[in-house]
Amino acid sequence: MSFEALGLHASIVKAVAQAGYEKPTPVQEQAVPAGIAGRDLLVSSQTGSGKTAAFMLPALNKFANLEPAPAARTPAQEAQSTRARGERVRFKAAQPKMLVLTPTRELALKVTNATEQYTAHMRRIRAVSILGGMPYPKQMQLLAKNPEIGVATPGRLID
Repeated sequence: MSFEALGLHASIVKAVAQAGYEKPTPVQEQAVPAGIAGRDLLVSSQTGSGKTAAFMLPALNKFANLEPAPAARTPAQEAQSTRARGERVRFKAAQPKMLVLTPTRELALKVTNATEQYTAHMRRIRAVSILGGMPYPKQMQLLAKNPEIGVATPGRLID
């Protein structure tokens, strides 16, 4: 079986091939079509069996099939982006379309890196890691770019 046969968007198939994936693992063969169909997934498998791709690829497939959002800014957005001289910069709350919650910072970084690989041929998809051990101002800057995907650990998400 191939990744294309799983029903993934061509841009994802291309990125997965570029990342060195030749064919789906057994976990991916079962989980990806179910995820694309909108079914809930509960996957338990050994480390290295392809679980990250098994749940991320169907989710990213939804992004790939969406029509691009209009790039024009509204007058309200323009007003928010202007500020008087000397006024303190205020961060606007991010509004990601997808949140991935991971138990550890290592897994959050792995998921973010994998997502960057899988979206290499998709436009306007940004993923950021929000986790402990990284300075708050740096993470606020990442969130200010309003990423489509946030990957977080529970503690930092609460913060």
